[in-house]
Amino acid sequence: MPVWADDDYDYLYENAQPFTSKLYNDIDPFQDEDTIKYSWSPYPLFRTSTDLFFKDFKIEPGYYLLTPRCLSGKDYILFKQNGKVAFIIPAVKKEDTPLNFYDANVPKMKLTKWQKFTLDVRKKFYDTAKDSGKSTPPNSLVNVDVQVKYIVLTLYYGEYKYTALFKRSPY
Repeated sequence: MPVWADDDYDYLYENAQPFTSKLYNDIDPFQDEDTIKYSWSPYPLFRTSTDLFFKDFKIEPGYYLLTPRCLSGKDYILFKQNGKVAFIIPAVKKEDTPLNFYDANVPKMKLTKWQKFTLDVRKKFYDTAKDSGKSTPPNSLVNVDVQVKYIVLTLYYGEYKYTALFKRSPY
């Protein structure tokens, strides 16, 4: 890791502005669109076993669905629990996901011959008789890197990569 990385994270962390508005009833305004559009939940599940600190927010240990959203013209990562938005953290960087990233980094399930056969039959059936019109959710992957002062959360979601920074302690 380069020596200048911590200085860069300091700059990014200090310039990241929290979301100042309030969501109506703490519900993601685009959640219904995603439910109608996709066959199953498109959001990756993230489990933290330690406290994460961002400015005056403390994200306690637990399970969260991570959802990248553009709100008020800026990119944020929504931490959702039980269908409600618990925290809105700004993405300090948004970049394109490299080509073939998911093929190279997401492990594939090893299937038995029977599982392969049933998947082939199911695929042929769904290709000829699509009744729901729903599509497969985008690929996603969550990566966490623990640095000296920061915890770097990288959310790969579809064609974009979102980075959020958290302090290791509130001080």
